This record gives sequence, structure tokens and C-alpha cells, in this order.
Amino acid sequence: MYRHRIRQQILYGRFREYMEIAEEVIALRAKLGLAASTLWAPTFGTANEVVWEIDYPDLAAYERENETFYSHPAVMEQWRRLWQLVVQGSIQDELLMEAPHIA
Repeated sequence: MYRHRIRQQILYGRFREYMEIAEEVIALRAKLGLAASTLWAPTFGTANEVVWEIDYPDLAAYERENETFYSHPAVMEQWRRLWQLVVQGSIQDELLMEAPHIA
């Protein structure tokens, strides 16, 4: 199992607009048959932060879905709109793998 996590701080006063566009991105992902995204907001910590989490069964699925996502014009149009509402330099992008069970 792999988990893609993107953390980003949203410009003050733009959170509602960000979430509206994010919902459009999530709907486009669903229409394309891509893995579901879950959005989180920390209860404590960095203000106005949103965390995207998307789970994939394996690395090949992650690569395949990212190719589909980033090559789709309508998705990229919304994705670029979304990123205009993000504080530059605040983005953390990571790919986690399920911890191995070692004998």
C-alpha cells in the first residue's frame, strides 16, 4: 500500500474558494476512475492548512494514475486554479509506503 500526501497552506481569506475548487478536482478524479482523495485540516498546528491523502494498492497504480491525472487538460485547469490559492513554499509532497514486517 502506498499513500500520497500533499500538505499546503491556503492563503488567508481564500479557504472556501480553495475547497470549492478542490471538490471539482475530486469529482474529476472520480469521473476518470482514479483513487479517491480525502482532504484533511489539522485541528492544531499550521493555520489554514489542507492535507490531501490518496491511497494506492501499489507503486504501479500510483504511477499510472498520476500519468492520467497530469495529462488530462480539464483536471490540470482546475489543479492550476487551486494552486493559485496556496502559499508559495508551503507545499510538502510525500509518498509513503506501508511499513514492512521484518522477521
